[in-house]
Amino acid sequence: MKKHLILAIAALVAISCSNDSSNTTSGNVSLKATALSTTGKTSLTGRTAASTVVITDFQVNIGNIKLETDAEDAMHDKDPLHEDVKFVGPFLLDLLDPNKPLSQFITSVDVPNAKYEEIKFMFTKSLVAGDMYGKTFVIKGTVNGKPLLIWSDQDAELEMDFIDPTKDFSVDGSGVALNIKIQLDALMAKLVTLANQGLLLDTDGDGVIEISTSIEDSHSAIGHEIKDLLENETHLDDKD
Repeated sequence: MKKHLILAIAALVAISCSNDSSNTTSGNVSLKATALSTTGKTSLTGRTAASTVVITDFQVNIGNIKLETDAEDAMHDKDPLHEDVKFVGPFLLDLLDPNKPLSQFITSVDVPNAKYEEIKFMFTKSLVAGDMYGKTFVIKGTVNGKPLLIWSDQDAELEMDFIDPTKDFSVDGSGVALNIKIQLDALMAKLVTLANQGLLLDTDGDGVIEISTSIEDSHSAIGHEIKDLLENETHLDDKD
């Protein structure tokens, strides 16, 4: 399943002898990522779904980020290779770290002035030692007080633009701030429903309710549903 999003890469900054801003041929684009719920705007309130399920950790690994020029923009024909320029990842994000801001900075770069159609990136396997090694995302928490672990090692490609089609992404010499927002409400609602139905189990008896796309057990289908939910509930915004 693919979703829509938007972002930027490396470019050319034209500097005139007079430093006249009207001659600027590029602008800066900064990117952040946020995990949140409609029940609150802080990482603390974004962690809980009733008293049944609590999400305490959410890590995701994002690979290279690719910016694509709008097909109707002059840049599309003038410099077609520009579409292949990327923010070089990976970017490993811990989105519910209580010691970090809710909207976490990913990267910032200058890009040519143009109208941009979308951003493409992938959730890719992390090569960093620790919980995320070999995984694209890891979610931790509890279900009725019992430890919960959700993870996947399957790549997921996302294509993103604004949900609101009137919000085109244009660079015209000024700065643009973009925020990749991962909405947790659908995930929480799904987990609460499954828990209330008694379907979240410690299948191997190790004391942890483990859900994964890569373990062939009764939770495998749930793992794929959660992966799809994360893809579908990831959007682009121009606000923190």
